Formats: sequence, C-alpha cells, structure tokens
Amino acid sequence: MRGRGLVVLVAAVALSAAFLANLSLGASSIPAGKIVAALTQFDDTDYDHVVVAYQRLPPALIAIFVGAVMACGGCVLQGLTRNPLAAPSVLGVTAGATLFVVAGASVFGIGEAWQGLAAIGGGLFGFASTLVVARMAGLSRDPRGLALILSGAVVSMLYASIATALLLASPSRRSDFLGWVTGNINHVYAERLFDFWWIGAAGLILLMLLSRSLTLIALGPEKAASSGVNVRLVSPLALAAVVVSSSAAVAICGPIGFVGLVVPHIVRPFAGDAMTVALPANALLGASVVLAADIVARSAFAPYVVHTGVIMDLVGGLVFALIVKRFYLSSGPRRFA
Repeated sequence: MRGRGLVVLVAAVALSAAFLANLSLGASSIPAGKIVAALTQFDDTDYDHVVVAYQRLPPALIAIFVGAVMACGGCVLQGLTRNPLAAPSVLGVTAGATLFVVAGASVFGIGEAWQGLAAIGGGLFGFASTLVVARMAGLSRDPRGLALILSGAVVSMLYASIATALLLASPSRRSDFLGWVTGNINHVYAERLFDFWWIGAAGLILLMLLSRSLTLIALGPEKAASSGVNVRLVSPLALAAVVVSSSAAVAICGPIGFVGLVVPHIVRPFAGDAMTVALPANALLGASVVLAADIVARSAFAPYVVHTGVIMDLVGGLVFALIVKRFYLSSGPRRFA
C-alpha cells in the first residue's frame, strides 16, 4: 500500500510541474519567481503579473478541473462496466451534453446560467441513449462489451452531427460556439468555471466517498454484496456522479475527449484495482495531461493556437486504436484489470 501511495505522490509532483509550466510558457516566458509573486503578492502594475492572473491562470484552472473530472469518470466507468474502452466521451455523455447546450442556446435561447443544467440533462440523456441502443444490440449476449462501445460511438456521432447542423443553421450562434464545441480551454470561459466548478467537485467528492465500495464492485458485484455493499444503490450513485461532473466540464469549455479513456490505463498498472488510490491518482494525472495538452496547443503551432480538444482527440484516437487492438483484435485472451 505504501508503494501505491507513492503513485499519488508522483502524480501530485507531475501536476505541480505541469501547472508551473502552463503558467510559464506562452508567447513570452515568465520565470517561476514572477509566477509565485503573481499568485501570492499580485501587483496590477506589473505586466507579467497581469498576464499570469488574467490570461494564464483561468485556463490552467479549467484544464485541472476538466482533466480531474474526466479521468476519474473514465476510471469509474471502466471499473463498473469492466470495459477498457469505457469513458464519458465514448459512452455518449459528452456528445449528449454538447447537443443539449447547443440546442438550448440555438432553439430556446437559454443563457449561460442555464447551460450547465442543459449539459447535465444532455449528459444523462446521452448515457441513457447508449445503454438503450446497447441493450437493443444484444449487450447481454456480448461478454466482451463491444456492443456498448459501438452503441456509444453511434450515439456520439449522431448527437455531434445534430449539434453541428444546429450551429450551421444559426450563423450568430455558430460564432459564439465554434471554439467551444471543439474543446477550447480559454480564459474567456473563466466565468463558466466559476459558475459550474462546484458541480464537478461535488461529483468527485461523492466518488471518493464511494471509492472503497467501488473497489469491491469492480472485483465482482456478488463479492461486493457479500461484503455488505449495497450494489443497487452505490452503482447508480457513482454513475450519476460521473455523468453530472463530466457534463459540468463540457458546460465550461466544450468536449475534451479521450482523457477519460487514456489516463486510467496509465494509472492502473501502478495503482491496481484499489479505487481509494486510483481515483486520486487519476485526478492528479488527468489534470497534468490536460495541462500538457494545453501547452502543446498553444506552443506547437505558434503563432497559431490550436484548441486543446483537438490535441486530445489526436492523441486519444491513437491510444483508442491501440487499446482496441490489445483487447479486441489480439490473438490471445486479454484480462482487463
């Protein structure tokens, strides 16, 4: 257990380094001393302090929030479904949340204050749609769970296409949501973070409180029940926490895909099946990954800036293919653990 605790410590160090690098790197580099001074002794007459506080800190906090929420969501979904490809972006959650926000703004004209509620409703609708389609496709007769993943892919493509069509039909809304819909971590969404962060935080806290029970459920519902875990209560609560917190992340900066798929696979060999260790490690490493992706998005194609969601989709797509090859296309049996 001491070795597994070291995983959390290493992830925390990685997050600290990624956070400092994110605040330091950009059009102009800012030394660490200036960053610390800007955070602890802010001077509004110092240009570097203003850049850190108003331009770089808000997107860094958004990246931390989104990475932590999505990575923990993927960890829980993979554990409960026993499927290595399960993640909020794969099971229709992010696509449903995106659709409801775009539809709410385009069709009903809802403001930012209601978009968080629309995202949560859309996330629940997208996840429920995936389960319905998977059941119709014969999920119970598919021990590998491929029907669930294919259903999520179909639902996600459908809802993403509808959201795109709505934006194309409304030029004014298109300009408002063009960056957001591709996953844009930007300081302009600081107010959204202020409005919706507590929803994701509440979801993460609930998952941490349920971590011991989730560990037992991941080992098998029967074993968990024999250990006194109320499986019929804990599983829906955990799934609801994942969907709600992931949807809140979408409401802030749009869909940031695949971090919930990739990070749990990085953490699992070191943290094992214990959710009490895996969830904190996923939160810390997920935040680090999105911070790093944001640095790449801002720096790799300078002077042009690419949206962070695009970088995550590029990397996540490659990892998605590798996971499919390992668990579904390899000749020998693979155990997901």
